[in-house]
Amino acid sequence: MVEKQKKAVEETTQAIKELIAAVDKNPNDPHAYYNLGSLLTELKNYQQAEELFKKALHFFKNDLQKGILHYGLGNVFYASGLYKEAIVEFQKIKQNDLKSEALLMIAQAEYAQANYQISLAYALTVAEKEKGRDALMLVGENFLALGDFEQARGYFDQVLEKWPDDNPANFQRGIVGIVKGEDNSTFFEKVKKSDPGYFKKMKARLVDVEKFIAIRKRDTQGGK
Repeated sequence: MVEKQKKAVEETTQAIKELIAAVDKNPNDPHAYYNLGSLLTELKNYQQAEELFKKALHFFKNDLQKGILHYGLGNVFYASGLYKEAIVEFQKIKQNDLKSEALLMIAQAEYAQANYQISLAYALTVAEKEKGRDALMLVGENFLALGDFEQARGYFDQVLEKWPDDNPANFQRGIVGIVKGEDNSTFFEKVKKSDPGYFKKMKARLVDVEKFIAIRKRDTQGGK
């Protein structure tokens, strides 16, 4: 175990050195800064990543060059739990090749703040355009949080149609099944078999989720 950890540290250190060298070699390439900042973010070196992106944003003047850097800085803030700051960065992105990704990150940041209606609007915009897994999943999760179980079921089913072994989609679809009085055992069993650790983690929260959904359902029915 110690040897594996040592090797991992050495590989990470080497990767950082190579990315720093890439920045030094290509100081006018915003992607070089983005790659280094993304690795620092992945390693939870948020302060260093933030400083790097801010420095790069000050260096570059072209908005098209800045787009990838705003996206990187937004990811730093998102990973740090600074969702409002993250949204500000993602909203600065205008170019088409990053627009959908930025909108999806805004949706995720709003969801993290329990702003489900706002998150839903952004997620739907992306899902209707691209039908990607993350967007469809987030739409379903927003509908679930808002108590619209029919819509939630529809979007989770769309995910499972393309990605039948997706554990989060299967688990959430099972939750919808509880509310709808369906036989949801197939969904839960699939998750349990595929990833017991994930199932155990989610199962521990299932009672609270069931209570939450029950309250939502009661509220949407006018307390009946």
